[in-house]
Amino acid sequence: MNALQMKLELQQVVSYFSLPSNKNGRVSTWDFKQKKNLVLFFNHGVACPHCTSRLQEFAASYPRFQELEAEIISISLDTVEKLNVFASRGKIVFPCLSDENKEATEKYTHMDAGRKAPFPSVFITDRFGVLRYQQIAAEANELLSSNEILSWLLLIQTECPECSHP
Repeated sequence: MNALQMKLELQQVVSYFSLPSNKNGRVSTWDFKQKKNLVLFFNHGVACPHCTSRLQEFAASYPRFQELEAEIISISLDTVEKLNVFASRGKIVFPCLSDENKEATEKYTHMDAGRKAPFPSVFITDRFGVLRYQQIAAEANELLSSNEILSWLLLIQTECPECSHP
């Protein structure tokens, strides 16, 4: 099987998960159901310069994500302690989740055996958890940019205006 082959089917509801977060406690994707579109970013972790660069790009664009009623969630195998340090230094305001047991990673993407971490991957769901876009890449800098993700979120809103809150 090709390591970059998609594991999920578009237009299907994705599996929900709950993981320890740098935001005190656990974050569950179920908590966002019918409230926010989700951008799930699986990554190599805070030691990867491409991943940290992409996380900082997302942080800089975060107000625009919020305007489109979307939440970014970063998932790596890093410990919560490492995520706390990185998030506070990098001014990352969205949740960074620790998937040390690979519980969510194995459902969504593939492991990069060389790095012993998930391949960088982006999944965009609408507020009902339906998968609208997915991409798996060898490096995080090969994934969609913030602006391209924002375009997808805008498309989701225009396709389903009744899904948007007034």
